Amino acid sequence: MTASDRSGANEVLNREEAQFRTQVLELLVENAPLTRIFEVLLHGFEALRPGALCSLIRLDEEGKRVAHAMGPSLPDFYTSALVGLEIGPAAGSCGTAAYTASRVVVEDIATHPYWEPYRPLARQARLAACWSQPIVSSSGKVLGTFAIYYHEPRAPEEVDLVLIQQYAALACIAIERDTEGRQLRESEARYRTLVEFLPMGIIVHQHTHVVYANPAAVQILRAPSAQALMGLPIMEMTHPDFREITRQRIKDREKTGLNSPALDMKLFRVDGSVVDVQMTGTLIQYGGAPAVLASLTDITERKRSRDKLQLAANVFSHAREGIVITDADTRIVEVNRTFTTITGYEREEVMGTQPYVLRPGPHSDGYLETIWKGLKGEGHWSGEIWSVRKNGDAYVEMLTISAVTDAQGKVLNYVMLFTDITAMKTYQKQLENLAHFDTLTHLPNRLLLADRLHQAMSQSQRRKQALAVVFLDLDGFKLVNDTHGHDVGDELLVVLSQRMKGALRDGDTLARLGGDEFVAVLVDLDHSDDSEPVLDRLLQAASEPVTVDGTQLQVSASMGIAVYPRDGTHPDLLLRRADQSMYRAKMAGRNRFHFFDESQEKPH
Repeated sequence: MTASDRSGANEVLNREEAQFRTQVLELLVENAPLTRIFEVLLHGFEALRPGALCSLIRLDEEGKRVAHAMGPSLPDFYTSALVGLEIGPAAGSCGTAAYTASRVVVEDIATHPYWEPYRPLARQARLAACWSQPIVSSSGKVLGTFAIYYHEPRAPEEVDLVLIQQYAALACIAIERDTEGRQLRESEARYRTLVEFLPMGIIVHQHTHVVYANPAAVQILRAPSAQALMGLPIMEMTHPDFREITRQRIKDREKTGLNSPALDMKLFRVDGSVVDVQMTGTLIQYGGAPAVLASLTDITERKRSRDKLQLAANVFSHAREGIVITDADTRIVEVNRTFTTITGYEREEVMGTQPYVLRPGPHSDGYLETIWKGLKGEGHWSGEIWSVRKNGDAYVEMLTISAVTDAQGKVLNYVMLFTDITAMKTYQKQLENLAHFDTLTHLPNRLLLADRLHQAMSQSQRRKQALAVVFLDLDGFKLVNDTHGHDVGDELLVVLSQRMKGALRDGDTLARLGGDEFVAVLVDLDHSDDSEPVLDRLLQAASEPVTVDGTQLQVSASMGIAVYPRDGTHPDLLLRRADQSMYRAKMAGRNRFHFFDESQEKPH
């Protein structure tokens, strides 16, 4: 196969792999079932590497035995036999990889000692080679393995090792997201339990008809049961004096999407009597459809606010969410045990102090103003904020602050409910990095390059400037891989990518397409010649010696350049012409750059 054929094959493989990875990421965003995500991962790898038979196993909670096994192209008896097997230092490829938390490559099952106890099973399934990559969580725990089998003895290629590592990383994110989802559902169940015990009445209505009522609402409305309230029209429950304003509040919510502030009004009880309540309306999703959560407080016999806060504190004392109660001056008067778990502060340490989130300090401009505007205007505020634990660690929390007032509207207390969502934010960042950055060099990948190039072209068009697309290929890199191994080659790529990135200017972009191919986008050029100082620095950065494990290595770079808009106004055309020019640079002796032109002038 010629270099051009290999390049074309790699490009097709990279494109197909990116498509499968994008499909997996979309399933993660959609919260698809874990089994479905695993099926796409396994089938996707087999489609990329014909002849491969993929499997994915998960360990039990103790991490000692195989709990689940999947392998769409493996015999059922084989995957069934895996379940319950104990991992160990010589327990086949997967059991050893899970035990050592390291990749295990067995090129010939028939002769490798790891497979001695399982050789008859492998022979029955006609399996001759197995490469296994451990699936390791963000906390370092081995969750399972992602493995590749073949029917004949076989050694992995570089692309195989890269792919199984990437697919194991995707499987890890899917498993952790699934765990996170289960925890979220458990949290929702806890919230439902809390709502059942709230002293405040809660009614949920859809299309102005009641679909849920908690026990407090049943008591306030003197209904025999919650079922007796189901289906009742909200307007019929509303006193005639307040029906018009209620209709307007409903229209305002539908028009603006904003919640309704507290309103003192009258409702009919089930027995026909009238009760004075304070009502707020909050837009929610209930049963997968839009709904309104109306909170009801009986204000005919309002108790002292502090008694209610004490009752609320008792209800929330066992919640997994942190709770803080302050006085009107935002000085802490009570916290729950989860507050201590999340922040590290004991109750006695914070009594009488201000919560960190309400203190003037290192917050963004307008932060406190936004919170107080919400509290004074609507009586509550919610959002994501950064906070600090006692040990100095920063974390992200989802926070809700509500003001508690007396009958005259005077604030008596503030109640804060918060949850640590740092792990969720970390998973989101991991997804973004997988989608937009190369896993080895952390440079932008092909997807992010396309976005950066599109933005740069739009900017150049507005400023009537030029930009250069530089296609860069390392000379002699294959020899380094063949001579010293892929680990050394990877280390060389990491060092060179940082050097080349440092040779660029602010605003320029360096991306890795795969292997030893890179693309740079040079912006803010008045003339194409303006790019030559940067190109010289790139050549210098690529050709400087690099020492890896005591061995001095040296490669060079061949670069092709296409200039926008002179050489084209479409990103794909510019990349293609830059690629063509790069080959001209290689044919001219390497370690140089060549600008594209129709007549194919001599290289610079």
